[in-house]
Amino acid sequence: MAEFDVVGKRLAAVDSRAVVMGKAIYCPDLEFPNMLIGKLLYSAYSCARIQKIDVTKARELPGVAAVLTADDIPGENSYLYWYPDQPLLVSDQVRYWGDAIVAIAAETEEIARAALDAIDIEYLPLEGVYDPEEAMKPGARRVFAEKDNVHSHFVDEWGNIDAGLALADVIIENTFTTQYLEHAMLETESAVAYIDSDGSVVVYASAQAPHRDRIQIARALGLPEAMVREITPRIGGAFGAKDEAHIQIHAALLAYKTGRPIKMVRTREESIQTHVKRHPTKIRYRTGATRDGKLTAVHMIAIGDTGPYVNAGEEVMMVMAEHGVGPYFVPNVRSEAFTVLTNNPICGAFRGFGGSQVNFVVERQMDELARALQMDPLEIRHRNGLKTGQRIKTKAVVRLGDGMQACLEKAAHLSAWQERGKVSRQPAPHLRRGWGIAAGSHTIGWGCGISDHATAEVNMAPDGSVLVRTGASDMGQGAHTVLAQFVAERLGILSSEVKVNKPDTAQAADAGSSVGSRVTIFSGNAVIRAAEPIRQVLLSLATEETGADPALVSLHQGFVYIEGERLSLKVADLAAKAYQKNLPMQASGFYSMDYPPVQLPDGSEGYEQLVTFGAHVAQVLVDIETGQVEVEKIIAVHDVGQVVNPGGLRGQIEGGILMSLGSALMEELLVDHGKILNTSLDSYLIPTSFDTTNIKIDVVELSDPETPLGAKGIGEPSTRIAAVAVANAIADAIGAPIMQLPMTPESVLEAIQRVGN
Repeated sequence: MAEFDVVGKRLAAVDSRAVVMGKAIYCPDLEFPNMLIGKLLYSAYSCARIQKIDVTKARELPGVAAVLTADDIPGENSYLYWYPDQPLLVSDQVRYWGDAIVAIAAETEEIARAALDAIDIEYLPLEGVYDPEEAMKPGARRVFAEKDNVHSHFVDEWGNIDAGLALADVIIENTFTTQYLEHAMLETESAVAYIDSDGSVVVYASAQAPHRDRIQIARALGLPEAMVREITPRIGGAFGAKDEAHIQIHAALLAYKTGRPIKMVRTREESIQTHVKRHPTKIRYRTGATRDGKLTAVHMIAIGDTGPYVNAGEEVMMVMAEHGVGPYFVPNVRSEAFTVLTNNPICGAFRGFGGSQVNFVVERQMDELARALQMDPLEIRHRNGLKTGQRIKTKAVVRLGDGMQACLEKAAHLSAWQERGKVSRQPAPHLRRGWGIAAGSHTIGWGCGISDHATAEVNMAPDGSVLVRTGASDMGQGAHTVLAQFVAERLGILSSEVKVNKPDTAQAADAGSSVGSRVTIFSGNAVIRAAEPIRQVLLSLATEETGADPALVSLHQGFVYIEGERLSLKVADLAAKAYQKNLPMQASGFYSMDYPPVQLPDGSEGYEQLVTFGAHVAQVLVDIETGQVEVEKIIAVHDVGQVVNPGGLRGQIEGGILMSLGSALMEELLVDHGKILNTSLDSYLIPTSFDTTNIKIDVVELSDPETPLGAKGIGEPSTRIAAVAVANAIADAIGAPIMQLPMTPESVLEAIQRVGN
């Protein structure tokens, strides 16, 4: 990779000192004069018709400033951007336990709660829809009388599935299940709203997509978007839970009604009850292969329970269909995914966005196939791993696929995969040790033909310092640190001279949502393009000042260099000179991903897709008497392109692995007839620092011409692989297949008992 001054160097994350010192400002910390507290009344049932809503007593309570029902919404009564099918306040029928019915604004939290208790609602409980497979049957009870429970059915298909299966010497079919997962971000959903002096509505919100939120807020208020402003302060984690609007619309409605500032913060219980979850899935998977381990066909049918409202559910299930073959080349594919409506919790964006569930299935199936063929699990992955130009979707091929084999090779080397037979598999009579390998791929960008872009502005001041305006949210993943490094690198200054603003829809253009590991590439390219005109002005002035050949002039770490020799002339001096000469020192940059067209094997037209790869090896120790699993170590290798910030990179991969281990071994939302039973972190278990393990991380730095200075995103790929590497290791240890998540001690014991070990 290229040598850089700033990119590739370890830097503390932007504002990290304020965070660790407890001085960082989050939404719940905001205070305004005369501020009211907002609360929502949520449904008492998962499925019921509302017979009566009487808010008279609540409105009469001293200290209550507003009580809003659906009739009080001035604009459109809907959440959501893609499919606005969820009401902000329900008036007729509740369809899950998180439906909001009434919004309250009061002087204090205590008064607001008393007002909620004073509301009289009469329900007629209805029989709900809770089993997605039953919901798909003809004549099944419907969540919405006017539409079918199957919201969408995606099919990604190429080749001929029947012909591919006919070519197979071995066909394996299994059914897998994955569970509901809670995001469990540190900061719950929060928002503060007020009316500005010009009558516009200003909303502070912990949000991943502030510009998209603005559209929804304006729609609900019946206002032009120009009259709505959303500002995103520091975010205490999100993982997809804050991709769609949550309570910022309700806060804006209450502020609009009362004319006073409103603060709304969900309790942990409210948060777990109401916001979207990771889709639970049931996936039937059939794989055909030749005796030498070459895949001939894959047929997948995935059923995802998305709850009563679509949210991002259709897109999540589409991603499942598109990733049905994982990181492998399969000539004949039919990959199906159903989005099913029920009265269960709403599901939507969750770190991994459907890829985690399907990768668990693909990689478990690969191990079962290797077992049937008596092949090394590493070898069967090598034989089928994607290469450049091979098809990964119906219309997409991999642009640069060298990362797949490189990650597998490095992970095998670092884990001493071929030497694992020399390590004791039974260190004690009740213990069994096992090893598992798993790979994964992640496509960056929504895909060809879908609007997906980022805009950024760079402004260099006369003293050489720089302000970057971006609409991209930093959720703690280090996005703003990376953007600062890119700008500093291109302008030849120190990263400490670059300030990246917090997203503000009145100050920065749309950068898209902070999802899909896209910020590094999309906003990174945008800030580099914005910095380029300023860089050219600086280089031109440096040439004038020194009289040197322009080809010999460069900018590094705040100084001008000629043929690699540092001069006393500073970049800041050039910035001051630019202002004296009325030269532009502000510029904007726009980036939209390019999808080069290609001709597919069947003669149709497709496109090249940017894909990143990874491979993990897990070593586990299983107690066959208790079912307890100890993850002894994880080796993780990822194709990241140019490393931008080594510390941030490690944090992202380690965090993704620990999150993945949580989903593998302990995390599960328990749902009974639509009701979540474990609505606190006392009963919903997540990994802590005591659950970490020995994690060894390495990277493959394969650049791509589409990426900023060669860097790729890493926010999601690590979450897709570790869980199934552990599952494969457990199966190896106990000699029994694992077909479900989570792999609790009880389920591990059941697997052992099934094979009689």
